[in-house]
Amino acid sequence: MVRKKGIPKVLGLNINGDIGEREILKIVKSFDLPIWIGENPLFKDPFYIADLIADYVSFVGFGVVTVKRGCSRILKYFEKIASDHRDTEFALGIGSGSLRGRSGLKAVLDCLKFLRDRVDFLFCGCSSPIITSESSKIVDGILFNHAHPEHLKWLIGFLKRDVIKVAFAPSLILPSEFEKDLLVACAIVSCNRALLREFRYGIDFSNLDFKRVIIERKIFDRIPKEIERFRDLLIDKFAIAGDLESFVLRVKEILKVCDHVVLGDPFFRDERSLSMIGDILKLI
Repeated sequence: MVRKKGIPKVLGLNINGDIGEREILKIVKSFDLPIWIGENPLFKDPFYIADLIADYVSFVGFGVVTVKRGCSRILKYFEKIASDHRDTEFALGIGSGSLRGRSGLKAVLDCLKFLRDRVDFLFCGCSSPIITSESSKIVDGILFNHAHPEHLKWLIGFLKRDVIKVAFAPSLILPSEFEKDLLVACAIVSCNRALLREFRYGIDFSNLDFKRVIIERKIFDRIPKEIERFRDLLIDKFAIAGDLESFVLRVKEILKVCDHVVLGDPFFRDERSLSMIGDILKLI
């Protein structure tokens, strides 16, 4: 069972379904890394992408699938993928998506309990104390949507039992033409009231329509000025980013408190960043 072995490597790569299939296959065939697939209404279905790549990689993680799909439906798709690709190991991450507050928390916990004995390797996507605390009683691992070691240490303090700890964060080697995408991803991650209360960064992007922000970035190559204004803070606190030396240093810092690091969007979009994966692996 995957649960007994854990994730096969300390570094993983996130790929989302908004690039071409040939490009996705080219990336996954180039690197012997665990691949994590995200869900987004603007992207191709993560189960479709998993089916596309599963014969070319040894480990596929869903990070994360949202409960709004329905737990029975999620399980049906997950079991089919696992059955169709028996030589590949799979992990299923569950998150609240657009659901918030107590209803979102309850929906996620109920789904995790439903899946607990039906899925070999179960994760919860967590950004705040309550979901971290409650889901850690159920799951095999936590996907922390954070990159800063202090954020991770803070959240890890709420765990009720020892689980596999995964840091899943916006990542990029800088400079890059995808820096604006990085900043948008960081701004999205920063929208966590509990964390902002704890660390008092003085930012709040919760009123932004991020679907519109993403579309305008793609079409017009622009992002809101309030995001650009906090560039340095966003990159430092919410990303794994910088030149190669700074990048590797952050990964090493994270691995002191977590078991696995996932290089999140937009890393997989940038050929220069991808070309440095070998160097990153050697240096960590």
